[in-house]
Amino acid sequence: MQQGFPFNQENLDEDEASFVEQLENLIHALSNHDADAIFDGQYWLARLFRNYPTLAPHLGREVLWYFGGEALHFMPDEEIAKFQQLEDLMIEADENFDYLAAKQAIFTAK
Repeated sequence: MQQGFPFNQENLDEDEASFVEQLENLIHALSNHDADAIFDGQYWLARLFRNYPTLAPHLGREVLWYFGGEALHFMPDEEIAKFQQLEDLMIEADENFDYLAAKQAIFTAK
């Protein structure tokens, strides 16, 4: 995010500084396993897509799946179904589950 405009500028305006601060607070909340972190993440993602859509393509799609709820509005139904399939495989698997291989198999299958 810091490499893209407007966050790569030396002086951020109030809204941009607030956005960065909100992300820092979200990271802290997630690190502390705060109960509201999921909702804060959904709000932050909505703000990202609304105010900084040029940065959205750089966001890993797993982030949207992780936060769920409102964040899923930014994913097509087909992608949601694939992430659900991947999650189902993870739940059924043992500790030797290869997430990347399973993801590649699901997302490249026709």
